[in-house]
Formats: sequence, C-alpha cells, structure tokens
Amino acid sequence: MRSTVMAVCMETTTVGRWHTERASVADGGRAVTVLSFGGVAGRRAQELVGAYAGTRVDWLRLPPEWTQLAADVLDRRLVAARVGWRLVLVGAEAPVLAAQARALAAGVLDDEILAEVVDVGGVEADVRSVHCAHCATVHLASVPVGGLTRCPECAADLVVYHHLSRRTGAYLGYMNDAEDRP
Repeated sequence: MRSTVMAVCMETTTVGRWHTERASVADGGRAVTVLSFGGVAGRRAQELVGAYAGTRVDWLRLPPEWTQLAADVLDRRLVAARVGWRLVLVGAEAPVLAAQARALAAGVLDDEILAEVVDVGGVEADVRSVHCAHCATVHLASVPVGGLTRCPECAADLVVYHHLSRRTGAYLGYMNDAEDRP
C-alpha cells in the first residue's frame, strides 16, 4: 500500500483540536468523574483533579486501551449521573474517543465532556479507530490521518480520512482506489 499525504483544512475538519479545546468543563458542575487511560494520562489527570478544588471529584485510573472493563466502569458512572455531573477523559486518542462516543450515546451533552488527548508516545501514539465505509466495521489501526490501512473484515485498502465521527469515535476510512474501479 502506498501512503498518501492529505492536506487538511483545520477550519472545517472534524479532527479534534485537543490543545485548543481545553476548557474548564467543571464550571457549574457539582461533581466530576475523571477517567484516565494509562500512566502518562494519569499525570495530566492528576493536574486536572487538582484544578477542581471545591468540587466532588471521582478519579478512576484505567488501562491504556479501551476495554470492556473501561466500558463497564463508564456505564456505571453514566447510570449514576445526575444534573451537574461532568465527565473528563484523558489518554490516548482511541480510548478517549471511544469513551466520548459511549457517553454521547447515553445522552451526555458535548458541553458536559472534556476529552483531552495526551501524547502517550510509543506504539499507542498513532493508534486510531477507523470506520470502513464499505463494510461498516470499526477497527484499530496504527496509522496517521491520511495514511492507509487494510480493513480486517473486507480487505479493502482504506485511506484514513480527516473526518472524525463523535458518534462512533472513529475516523472515516474509504477505499483507496474506489474512483479507479469499474
């Protein structure tokens, strides 16, 4: 597979601008749940927890990946959520986006979620969820935006487009040579 470089218009892309979207999500909130994914995220989460003085904070340290355990932990917090509850997600892109998508599906509003992606380095740095437009499956791939990955379900070579769905927590992947096919 050849790699492509894609120019991205940052004014119209749906890719998160993690460094500019940071805000105090706890404003007006009475309780905050912080989910941190992995050790590197834990350091940033600790800074955030300290910033919420005077607010009830529930900080849960999770493994670096999005797992069924993480989903279950978040689901329990979502069921217990009341007016004034806020959610802070800190970690690598893939687990943060998966948790954000799950919270949005449960009815949490964008303004009630602070999703902060930290540079975790190593293998996890470029791991992202990719939604195959051809077979509708989602898979994890170590690929930059604009790069190519193969769908494990339908074997299509996918371009990872700079469209990020908050609903699915995944980037759009479309067939690399779709225009060349009959």
